[in-house]
Amino acid sequence: MGCLFYYYSLMSTGSGKVSIVKGTLFLGVLTLIGMIAVAGVFPGSRARGAASVEEPRVTSITQITRDGFRKTNLLAGESQLYVTELPGAHRVIARVSLSSSDRPNSDRSNSDRSVVPSPFSNLQALDLSPDHTQLLVAPIQGGSSGDEFWTLPVGAGSPQRIGELSGRDAAWSSDGQHLVFSKGSVLYVAGASGTPVHELFTATGSVFAPRFSPDGKIIRFTVSDVAQNTTQLWEVAQDGSNPHALLAKWEHASTACCGSWTADGRYYVFQASQTVPHTLTLFTSLWAIPGSATGVDGGTSSDTSGLVQLTNGPMSFGKASLARDNKKMWAIGVQPFGEVVKYERGSKKFVPVLPGVSATDLSFSPDGKWVTYVAVPEATLWRSRANGSDRLQLSSAPGRAALPVWSPDGKQIAFVSMQPGESWKLFLVPVGGGTPQAVVAENGSQIDANWSADGSRLMFGDFRNDLGGLTIRVLDFKTHQMETIPGSQGLFSPRWSPDGRYIAALSPDNTTLKRFDFKTQQWSNWLVESAGAVSYPIWSADSQYIYFDDLVSGEESIRRVKVGESQPELACVLGAVDRFPGGLGTWIGRAADGSWMLVRDRSTQEVYQLSLELP
Repeated sequence: MGCLFYYYSLMSTGSGKVSIVKGTLFLGVLTLIGMIAVAGVFPGSRARGAASVEEPRVTSITQITRDGFRKTNLLAGESQLYVTELPGAHRVIARVSLSSSDRPNSDRSNSDRSVVPSPFSNLQALDLSPDHTQLLVAPIQGGSSGDEFWTLPVGAGSPQRIGELSGRDAAWSSDGQHLVFSKGSVLYVAGASGTPVHELFTATGSVFAPRFSPDGKIIRFTVSDVAQNTTQLWEVAQDGSNPHALLAKWEHASTACCGSWTADGRYYVFQASQTVPHTLTLFTSLWAIPGSATGVDGGTSSDTSGLVQLTNGPMSFGKASLARDNKKMWAIGVQPFGEVVKYERGSKKFVPVLPGVSATDLSFSPDGKWVTYVAVPEATLWRSRANGSDRLQLSSAPGRAALPVWSPDGKQIAFVSMQPGESWKLFLVPVGGGTPQAVVAENGSQIDANWSADGSRLMFGDFRNDLGGLTIRVLDFKTHQMETIPGSQGLFSPRWSPDGRYIAALSPDNTTLKRFDFKTQQWSNWLVESAGAVSYPIWSADSQYIYFDDLVSGEESIRRVKVGESQPELACVLGAVDRFPGGLGTWIGRAADGSWMLVRDRSTQEVYQLSLELP
């Protein structure tokens, strides 16, 4: 009770409409993971089955902006970038000088950035005119079915309304004589003045990010299905003929989005997301396909010939805008930052637990004087004092650590780690450092370590092959014997009650909370909820309640259910918290003083320059 907190994350939708989204920071459909070394080199990676030939690649990456503002769109001119940003509650269009891009990052400052003057208090830049003298903008009007389209001079002059046009997104043709725009599920083409207007295509979802090919013959665009949480690239001829989806059989086709053509039309660069194996973590990469690889000029809608991956993590990139010389492009990259916060009842606010530290999965030592946590985005395990001092790294890359827990005597930390291409494994490491030791020397995946009250046993979830391979096991350190909890098949996320009598565990769909009683050796259904409503269960110190994170039932909240009862009650309302999406979901925990902790998303987006080789 008494922990109401609202922090809304933003999802840009073409014209700048804002939707309220639970748990994830969006940049269009840009998702996040990791950071990248500046000036890293990325050879292109072809889709499986493609021939090995000379191919496009990114040769270096340089950070351009360092303002910390959220960004939703990016347009490149000859010497300027035009970036739609959110320095506050409303969007502005920032002009960033490209003349500074040759200077080291340390020599750049916010003096290279200025806001484009505008009479509009909240607007989004959609396109830059072919002669680079005007921006196509959409002043954002809350509650409207579509935003008006205006031209805004980049120099002196007044903005002009483009006829009576309105919609979600729009772009000019390369000769500036036509405008393609979307409104709802319909794609239109109009003259540059706003008339005449011709309907080209009606999709089964919402249409955005339309772009003419440089020769004006093809229009490519994105169709989103909100119900299915998918996006897909489409194309249609400029006269409305031959509409079809692109890359239909490609494994990442349902996340493809938001493309731009090179000036000569030889390539189309877009973004698509993929999952880090065995986690919920997504990262978004830039890809390129030949301008005529599929569609009107030949090929099939499922053809992946010439598809090349330009970036491949660990940082996400999206909203690419290419230079006319095809030697570089600019994109928005996400720098993840997870801020562990706890709720203070006195101030009725969430406050940082480790100020300045980007982390998740924080666990306090039994005496409350030390903490262990997983660094974001490196996913390495660290230990420090509760005030953040005396930091010590306990695990190293490329392993990805998660879910650390202290032993009752405060001498060891159990955690899980995943090496590239492998599954989660359970490890122990001394709190003073050393080489982590695997707990189980066998195949399978282990997760969710729990210590017995005396530290002599360790319980964990075990996963093999499929959902039928889910079990809960206990290792006795004294006898070195392994025991499988009777009837635990098909259950995961086990939690041992502090008094040692019960185990709480979840069904794979997060709908059913079960309780095992060591006295009776029986399982019983404790709580049945809607799908996904029970997450990260935590026992109360007196073993009388289980608390859980409810992400789907009305307001995001922490609820609890008492032993012997089956109806949950509200413990804490979180509201629409802007929470960091960790590799194993949105984490919650309890601080040493019993207050609730969560990870607030403080990720930022900056503009990066990517040098290209396009054969």
